[in-house]
Amino acid sequence: MAYDMIKTVLNAEAAAAANEKAAEEQAQSMRDDAAATAQTLAAAQIEQANSQARLILSEAQQTAEGILKQAEKLAGMRRAKVIGDTEKKYDAAIAAVLHAISE
Repeated sequence: MAYDMIKTVLNAEAAAAANEKAAEEQAQSMRDDAAATAQTLAAAQIEQANSQARLILSEAQQTAEGILKQAEKLAGMRRAKVIGDTEKKYDAAIAAVLHAISE
């Protein structure tokens, strides 16, 4: 009878040790899976952030190019206006010079 009781206790301890080992292995597997999932999610977030940064940079470049083209066009229009205004004054300037020389 004592043998049966000791055997039952020893069997229970062995089963508990096996269950504990299985639980530790399962827990480690869950930690490994969680770490892999976290790494995958982090990589995806980094890639998304990089994509957004590239998009923002592209939009900024397009905006800058548009502003530059507008500024160049405006400068050309101003240059043409100044030249046109100056050409309109040539006749009067020549007449004034000739008048000043003839006096």
